[in-house]
Amino acid sequence: MRRVFGWTAGLVSIAALARLLGRRHATQPVVQPDPDPADELRRKLDENRAEGFPHVASAAEQPAETIEERRARVHAKAKEAIDAMHGESQ
Repeated sequence: MRRVFGWTAGLVSIAALARLLGRRHATQPVVQPDPDPADELRRKLDENRAEGFPHVASAAEQPAETIEERRARVHAKAKEAIDAMHGESQ
């Protein structure tokens, strides 16, 4: 009699577990992926460019600086910073 009760209890437990797992998979909502924030920013940027905002000019529209000009500008800025530090310490 104990064996029959044990088998019955085991089968009922397995059936309950299967039913629980079956419901879990059936009721899970389909998760939609979040929209890419980069796409939204690109859309806003395109809208601003279409409206003619000058502060949103693309890199291709800005005048290109040669390497020598950039190097000279950076060195001049560094020299100004060094002179300012030496002026403060004296």
